[in-house]
Amino acid sequence: MYHHSHSPLIRSLLALLLLAAAGAAWPQALAPAPLTVIYTKPAVDLARYNEFRILPLNVSGTRVIPPVWVENADPREWALTRENREFLATTFASAVRDGIESGGKYKVVDDAGMQTLQLEVRLISLTPWASREERDVSTRGSGELTFEAHVRDARTAELLAVFRGTQDVGKDFQENTAFNKQSDVTEHFTTWGRNISQRLATAQAR
Repeated sequence: MYHHSHSPLIRSLLALLLLAAAGAAWPQALAPAPLTVIYTKPAVDLARYNEFRILPLNVSGTRVIPPVWVENADPREWALTRENREFLATTFASAVRDGIESGGKYKVVDDAGMQTLQLEVRLISLTPWASREERDVSTRGSGELTFEAHVRDARTAELLAVFRGTQDVGKDFQENTAFNKQSDVTEHFTTWGRNISQRLATAQAR
């Protein structure tokens, strides 16, 4: 059964680990996107962690959900293609890494060491604001995603936290093109990584 007790350090990290405010750049001054903390292990010492191990993004069960204003949606237009899945997984791996390492304080590693946090993210659903067949459409951002994340001690595989969130991807009005959608996703994942690094540093300084 999940335990709902929160130590100050682990809560500081986990409540903000993948938390990004809605929008493409997600300035920290903006209100945070909804996040449900399902479990945190109490009394975790975050001070000893200085590395991250990122498992491949899990898109095996990701659903594409049409927005509520679309009637009689064609399933063929609202489904992830093989190329979509490959792009999401590849972009997640590189962009989160770039974001984490951008501050120069933490690094992403392949091995599970004593100072390594492991991040496992499952993409539950995507809701594009327009289908790929809608050529002459402009939207504010690209859509919305829902995810679940597990944080573990990489060496022992001990579960430290589980949480779930729903976030907007992108904030600018733009044409419904593959390039714009890909740019929004890349920036979204990069900001995830940047926030992970910044918030862990903040938690460790307390």
